[in-house]
Amino acid sequence: METEQLTSVGGLMQESMMSPMHGFDALGSDSIEEPLPTPDPFRIPLLTFTAPASGTETVSWNAGGNVVVHWGDGTSDSNKSYAYTGLTPGEQITISLESTYNFGWTANSDLKALENLTFWWDGVANTSSTLNLKDMGITRRMTPTMSKTYSTLNLEGNSIEGEFPSGISFNGNCFIKNNKFTGNLPAITSFVKKYQIQGNSFIGDIHDISNYSLIESYLAYGQDDGNTYSRVNPKIMLTGTIPDLSTCPSLTFYHVGAGEPWNRGFKNDLSLASNFDVGVNMERFYASNCQLSTEEIDKILNKFAAKAGTFTAPNIIELSGSNGYPTSAGLADAQTLTADGWTVNLPALD
Repeated sequence: METEQLTSVGGLMQESMMSPMHGFDALGSDSIEEPLPTPDPFRIPLLTFTAPASGTETVSWNAGGNVVVHWGDGTSDSNKSYAYTGLTPGEQITISLESTYNFGWTANSDLKALENLTFWWDGVANTSSTLNLKDMGITRRMTPTMSKTYSTLNLEGNSIEGEFPSGISFNGNCFIKNNKFTGNLPAITSFVKKYQIQGNSFIGDIHDISNYSLIESYLAYGQDDGNTYSRVNPKIMLTGTIPDLSTCPSLTFYHVGAGEPWNRGFKNDLSLASNFDVGVNMERFYASNCQLSTEEIDKILNKFAAKAGTFTAPNIIELSGSNGYPTSAGLADAQTLTADGWTVNLPALD
């Protein structure tokens, strides 16, 4: 009796015919004496896509050590950039790695939303501190056990679902906006410069970034779960306290408002720190639909007005939506800011 067995030839799995196969006794039990062979070299898949009509795509490897990349028909190279040209439209292209030691990866924008794109996160488990996968059409959830500190992680503009891995942290830039991440907001450290996670489905407390001297932007607005709720009984996404921002000298843009999803019944439920203040480098401050009180609205306007004439453009304060309406003192501060060239959007008077 002949039995098929997998063998490894030139690093590829092929079929061979062996007769008879050892390890079967007279009763038909299947005790295997040796494990099936492992492909050599062992490859970790990174992505597979269908070649577009243009036949020209580019993937660039921007950093790292000894990485051998296998692509297309199985050829390999250790260069850091590849141009896929002259491909047959509809051809399946697979890129895999022989090593994942310390490389950073940047995908050219030509790869955006490729047909039938499949991405494997195991292939980037040991990347260097820079990973740019912007606008690639990735939908596969990130591996929960991923653990890495990035100087720059850019996953913007994909459709990645599931919780963001708790083992990932940042000491530079975090760009993961416009995906479908759920769960609590990704953690940050005082080394973060740009934290932009808007346009996901995150819930929970915003961060206390007071005394974060390096942070330049904190954008957590526009969280929603894709559904529609009543504005009378809205879905609350972000909670917590807007901290003292005067101790963040590099901060220019702060946005914790509900954003556009307020039209579908989403709000945030935030309070204002008792010691709230702002630094003179603040250019844009948004806290719309956050259910702030009249007293808190007054305080925000007063703290900005107290420094009128010292800010640089574009100068926007957005407090519209379901927040408390300012008192006459708050309105006077708003007028001071308007006279100084600010755009000030206040809650509607009920």
